[in-house]
Amino acid sequence: MVRLLVIVVFLVILITFALSNPDAQPLWIVSYGWQFSVGMLVLGVGVASFLIGGFVMFIGEIKQRSRARKAEQQVRALETQVLDLHQRIDRLTIATDPSRAPYETQTSTVPPAP
Repeated sequence: MVRLLVIVVFLVILITFALSNPDAQPLWIVSYGWQFSVGMLVLGVGVASFLIGGFVMFIGEIKQRSRARKAEQQVRALETQVLDLHQRIDRLTIATDPSRAPYETQTSTVPPAP
């Protein structure tokens, strides 16, 4: 929500500047020349910067998702390993002392239904 507010404020400022500077100015780079209004030039640079920033953010998010996916796989592997170790401990406990079964089942005191 805060990002959207910042974007809207930024665009309002750019559009206001573009509308208040409609006079065409000659612009040139090396041997190429154009006639642009300063406001439209600033608006174009702002939009281009916005798009480049969005692209950079998208690339960063792809990397972050990749790291999160790898971390989730590692967590699943570790959970499987912990479960396996618990099962091994249970088997060893039962093998050394059968009277100390780790998970005893309760017998029901309710008679079966006829």
